[in-house]
Amino acid sequence: MSTWNDVGRIALALPEAVEGQAHEGSPAYDVQKRQFARLRWDDDRREVLQFWTDDREALVQDRPEAYWITKAFPSAVFAHLDRLDVGELREIVTESWRVRAPKRLVKAHPEVS
Repeated sequence: MSTWNDVGRIALALPEAVEGQAHEGSPAYDVQKRQFARLRWDDDRREVLQFWTDDREALVQDRPEAYWITKAFPSAVFAHLDRLDVGELREIVTESWRVRAPKRLVKAHPEVS
């Protein structure tokens, strides 16, 4: 089970990642002014991670109880944090950083995988 605090520890270990804020004030993490992780809540007030990946459909197909996508946010994926272990969380936060960071920054940090 993961929490937003786990997201923070993982995100801030990535190159040029900083704490940020979404337009309405919810917590987020940015890389060069681009969000790569954002906290949301579902109707039951469970923590939900919004993130980006190139493999959206596979995640949703493999684990529909944890991941979903919406038409309102066509490039993002959502996950219930309490359904993810820290290892899986590290993979998706790191992938989201790679997808959202400028290509030159990703290229400068091949150790981020």
